[in-house]
Order: sequence, then C-alpha cells, then structure tokens
Amino acid sequence: MNIDLAAFRLNALTTLTGSGASAAGGSAGNTDFLNILLQARGASGTLNAGGGSGSAVDALLGGESSRMNSVLSQLEASNAAFLQRYNARVEEIGDEAEVLTQLRERVAELGAASGAMAQLKTDSADDEIRAVLREFIAGYNAWDAEFDPYFERGGLLEDNQAGGVARFSLRREVGSIFHGAGNGGFELGLTDMGVRFTADGQLVLDEAAFDAALASDREGALGTLNNVARAFGQAAEMLSADGHLLDRRIDNAERAVAWAADNQDEVDAEFGPGAVRARLRGLYG
Repeated sequence: MNIDLAAFRLNALTTLTGSGASAAGGSAGNTDFLNILLQARGASGTLNAGGGSGSAVDALLGGESSRMNSVLSQLEASNAAFLQRYNARVEEIGDEAEVLTQLRERVAELGAASGAMAQLKTDSADDEIRAVLREFIAGYNAWDAEFDPYFERGGLLEDNQAGGVARFSLRREVGSIFHGAGNGGFELGLTDMGVRFTADGQLVLDEAAFDAALASDREGALGTLNNVARAFGQAAEMLSADGHLLDRRIDNAERAVAWAADNQDEVDAEFGPGAVRARLRGLYG
C-alpha cells in the first residue's frame, strides 16, 4: 500500500551504483556512479563532482565502447523494471479500491434486505416465511458468488484484511448458534431449521427440514429467524459504516492512487526511458 517515491529512489540508486548511495548521498555517490561507466569505457582517473566533467560525460555518452553500452543498457533495464512494478502496483491498488467499494455497497444492501426477515411474526403465513427466507438466502449467495473469486488464491483480495473481515463477519452471523440457543430459538440456530453452508460457501435450504422445524416449534423458528436477521443487519451496518475498516482501507487506497497520479511525471523522469543518460548530463553536464 505505501507507495514511497523516496524509497524507490533509494532502491534504484543502490542498485544502479552498487555502493549503497542514496539520492542525497552527495558528490561521492555521484562520482562513483559516473566512474562505473568511465571504467566500463576504459577511461582513467576519478572525476570530481565539482567541475570539469562535462566533456568526459559527453565523450562517455557518445562513445562506442561495447562495455559502456552494456552498462548503460543494464541501468536502463533496471529502471524499466522498477517502473513496470511501480505502475502495476498502482493499478492493483486502484482495482482494490474499486472492488472494496462495490463490496461495501453490497454489504449495506444485504443488511437492509435482512430487515424483511426481522419483521416476520408467528402469525405470518407459512408461504410468506418461506419466501422471505428464500430471498435472504438468494441475496447472500449472489453476494458470495460475486466476490468469492477475489478471495481465492492469487485473487485481488486474497490477503485483504478489510474484505476478509466483512466476509467472515456476515457468514458468522448466519451460522451462529447463539441466535438460537439461549435466545428463544433452536439450539443450533438456522442449522436446526435446514439452512446450512456448502463447501464453497453457498447457503442451501432443506425445505422439508424447515417445514418440520416450523411445525414443531413455530415460536422458536420465528425467534431464530428474527435473531439472525437483526444480528446480520447490525453487522452489515457496522461493516459499511463511515470510518470502519472497509471505509478506511478504501480511503487509503484512493489516496495512494491520487498521490501516484500527482507524481507520475516525477516517477517517469526518475525511471523512464533515457533517465540514466539524463541524470548523468544533469549531474555532470
């Protein structure tokens, strides 16, 4: 997440000079950098950073030494590799912000939709109860199917804490036994009513088991449905709230992308094509 241009410069200069010099390393680091190229060309002596080096640089850059050209090519290739990784990471962070924003919106929608199940009463018709539960399950499964690929190995959100917490929290509320046991419902919550998770995280309803539960203890069945719906809605509201983990992660990602856009010209100047030669001319020309 932390795109730090100073760190890129430090790593780049360390790689380019092979001496551990930083961007602020002073004249010694700059002289070492140029001496590498001069030695590759077969030049003698050590340059002072203060002056008299312009003609040497011009000769260096205009020379035909295969060794010198090889070193310059390696340095340009190193720059290109840094720039490619940098741009790829910026793009990835932008994609992450977009997907997490969508996930957050879906979480809020799921929470709001669970309100219908929280409003069911013991005198609600059986068909209505089944229809509301089916709709809740369908909404949850659609959400899970939409975002599951992002959490798979190698997916965009594989190690994303904010997204992972949201996913785990909603699943936990659906499967928790505490919405039944000790709270006027079935001992194992929805599991005792024919609702279970498959291996791939989808919810399935055994309608025969659900009908049996409804017939054996209608009050307990409705209590379980109400408890799950309220807890699910509260969790969804918290997860999608301003200032919560998802919101903070999205904000950080968006600010990182905005920073990268503001500084793209500087990054390109540091690592883009011809940057090595331009740097030499700037330092010693």
